[in-house]
Amino acid sequence: MAKSILQEEKCCFVCMKTYGLHKHHIFEGRGRRQISEREGCWVYLCARHHNASNAGVHFNKPFDTKLKQICQKRWEELNGSREDFIRTFGRNYLEVDE
Repeated sequence: MAKSILQEEKCCFVCMKTYGLHKHHIFEGRGRRQISEREGCWVYLCARHHNASNAGVHFNKPFDTKLKQICQKRWEELNGSREDFIRTFGRNYLEVDE
């Protein structure tokens, strides 16, 4: 398991809570969850920010998009070009309308 490229501490990425955490893979679908795991594209989220409320990433499209954009920027800083990211994850999230 790769370390998260977005977090050092085990706490909610949004509110910093340290209990009731869920591991959220940022890119999903068609094998992207496994790629997210391998590439460190995941964060810890509390239940509220994961899937227990409308504020959660699974129910809040703007939040989901923003998290993907943050992660893509960081991945590119660490690993390569925009083209490399697209080859790895299948698309570009930085030019997506929220």
